[in-house]
Amino acid sequence: MNKELYINGIGAISPQKTFDNSVFLEEVLSYSTNKMMCVDPDYSLFFDGRAIRRMSRILKFGIAAAMIAIEDAGKPELDAISTGTGFGCLEDSEIFLRNIVAENEGVVSPTPFIQSTHNTVSGQIALLLKCQKSNNTFSHKGFSFESALLDARLNALDYNVQQNFLVGSSDEVSTASYAIMSRMNIFRKEPCDNLAQLASSGKGVIAGEGAAYVVLGKAATENTYGRFVDVKMISNPKDEATIEKAIHAFLALHELSLKDVDIVISGLCGDESRDTLLKHCNEKVYTEQTIVGFKHLCGEYMTASSFAVWLGAKMLKTQQVPESVVLRNTARTPKTILIHNAYKTSHSLILLKQ
Repeated sequence: MNKELYINGIGAISPQKTFDNSVFLEEVLSYSTNKMMCVDPDYSLFFDGRAIRRMSRILKFGIAAAMIAIEDAGKPELDAISTGTGFGCLEDSEIFLRNIVAENEGVVSPTPFIQSTHNTVSGQIALLLKCQKSNNTFSHKGFSFESALLDARLNALDYNVQQNFLVGSSDEVSTASYAIMSRMNIFRKEPCDNLAQLASSGKGVIAGEGAAYVVLGKAATENTYGRFVDVKMISNPKDEATIEKAIHAFLALHELSLKDVDIVISGLCGDESRDTLLKHCNEKVYTEQTIVGFKHLCGEYMTASSFAVWLGAKMLKTQQVPESVVLRNTARTPKTILIHNAYKTSHSLILLKQ
């Protein structure tokens, strides 16, 4: 059985204008802030006007990103939905808790609670599509999206009848969560130009949010972007040698070596303490590859690697590497792409091929 899955559709809503698949980062938005919020499409194209008023932000941009991917793939019948999220629906959780306090722990509306659970987005997608098949949500911090990818891959290997898989993630920045994490010194203290974020050396990251989905299939279509080969999660690598060994072993598993990798999408976030191992790899391991970044476009959040997959898929299909993401250019054509992301001490590798 073919262990690889074809990327047949993509959809992303982010702090950039990524909701239109007909363009590819032709206009890059600059922010001079510590928090980057999603650029919203016209949600009336996806939802009834009455439904829009009842939906929270993450529900709107999460479901819309999934719908864009499904439309892009030609509306196939889905056999499974796998979603990753770090914090889930934060704003609805905050509303529910504030209501409890305001009512002195009395009777409150259950709607914010119902919409506050981590699986709300994937559940609503299934309801809209009338999809009654496998539906899993993973909340594993920096491995949330990677766990969803792994779930789809295992489903593809284990069940011959399953052909198409919707995989993605969504996370949001809320007012309360931003304030709390700011007190924990997670974010930059001073406003920062996001486009210069990765070139600067400082403490803290720019908060980000977004949703990105891909439709993975066992068969290629006329719209196929490339192939998703595999994903590997590396928890708390103790030193540089550990991460190097993991990279070589991951590539060797698929009969590849570093010389076969053309593009490395690096999860640099601009925080000097978080980027130590990634910088080492970019300088000492990925010496012949073109290095590109992505978190200066979407910010840092637990499932930002889904934005990297969107970026990699676009590069494979267009055979272009936008200048706005290039950190080091070795003029390699994007045929084999390795995504090396890190969230705090959680590292992941995602392999894409033409």
